[in-house]
Amino acid sequence: MIYAELAGGLGNQMFIYAFARALGLRCGEGVTLLDRQDWRDGAPAHTVCALEALNLAPEVRILAQPGFAKEHLKRQNAAKALMIKYEQRQGLMARDWHSWERRCAPVLNLLGLHFATDGYTPAHRGPARDFLAWGYFQSEAYFAGFAPTIRAELRARQAPTGTWAEKIRAAGYPVALHLRRGDYCKPENEILQVCTPAYYARAAAAVAAEHPEATVFVFSDDIDWAKANLDTAGLPAVFMPRGDAVGDMNLMALCRGFILSNSTYSWWAQYLAGEDRRVWAPDRWYAHTKQTALYQPDWQLIETR
Repeated sequence: MIYAELAGGLGNQMFIYAFARALGLRCGEGVTLLDRQDWRDGAPAHTVCALEALNLAPEVRILAQPGFAKEHLKRQNAAKALMIKYEQRQGLMARDWHSWERRCAPVLNLLGLHFATDGYTPAHRGPARDFLAWGYFQSEAYFAGFAPTIRAELRARQAPTGTWAEKIRAAGYPVALHLRRGDYCKPENEILQVCTPAYYARAAAAVAAEHPEATVFVFSDDIDWAKANLDTAGLPAVFMPRGDAVGDMNLMALCRGFILSNSTYSWWAQYLAGEDRRVWAPDRWYAHTKQTALYQPDWQLIETR
């Protein structure tokens, strides 16, 4: 059995699902996602599991049992705890861990663990009866061979309806602009403070130059701040009322263009929109030299400084 521990908000949960599902398809094994319910500890980066509103494969099980790995996957969980402790002591967000995790992967895979917080580190199933995945797996490379399946399973069960969906569908060229503030504005998350008003103004100008008929649909966790600070380069802007995470992503995916924040949430919105979408993205994902494997070759990168 392949187990993967869920963490983070909807975007991170979707990457974890995609990794585990693709590995299960490659190996012909079942998948169980472990909902550790980290949100109960008040951690703002972790939210309630939202995957059940998506069109998940019936053979993927979600188990809401926070202590499962510690109790039933003792060897894998112990190795995971050592990796987490080492990276936290050195500064989890202060450096790029990809090369370190890649060097550790062969030994960890033999133990039945795949640990990957940064970049793309290929997973090898190994001989262990049970295999535990821990990390964020933020790269399409993990599931590119199963892209149609992943897209189908991570779409919402219910197609978007109602006034806002009709407005997006009626627009000549709808562009979803995602602005994330919330936990990104906390001093401890300074590394994530990349997408400035100047970035959004440049991105909107690039959209206007290419699609002067565009309408910008703004999705944000701080819509009042967005109204006061965003420059959409003369393009009409519709400031969307905040709904639930799945519903808003569902609406975003109706758009044909995307101005991304450095967030896995808007990454998935553009990915679910299909291959003919157009993307304008920040030229940095982090505020220092830490790298990401999230960029796709057809994105247009916009200066953030």
